[in-house]
Amino acid sequence: MKLLFCPSCHDIFKLQALFKACICKESHGRYTDDLNAEIGGKGIPIGIDNQSFVNAIRGRKQEGKGTSFDAFVIPFNCKTVKDLENI
Repeated sequence: MKLLFCPSCHDIFKLQALFKACICKESHGRYTDDLNAEIGGKGIPIGIDNQSFVNAIRGRKQEGKGTSFDAFVIPFNCKTVKDLENI
C-alpha cells in the first residue's frame, strides 16, 4: 500500500486510482495500475508492507500497546513510483 505525506500541511492519504491531493493541494498522486503510482508536488511517498499490516490487524489486542507493522519511506529512485516533478 502506498501513502503520500505532504510536508506542508502534514496530511497523509492513501493513493488510489482516482487522482487525490492533500488538504493544501501541494502534494498529489494516484495509482496508474495495481502496483505503480505517480506523484507530484511536494509529496513524500510512504510504503506499508501489506502482509505485515494484515498480520498486525489479525493480532490486534484488546488492551496495551498496539501491534506494530512495517512501514517505510519510499526512496527517490523507485521503479513503482514516478515523481512527475522530477522526470
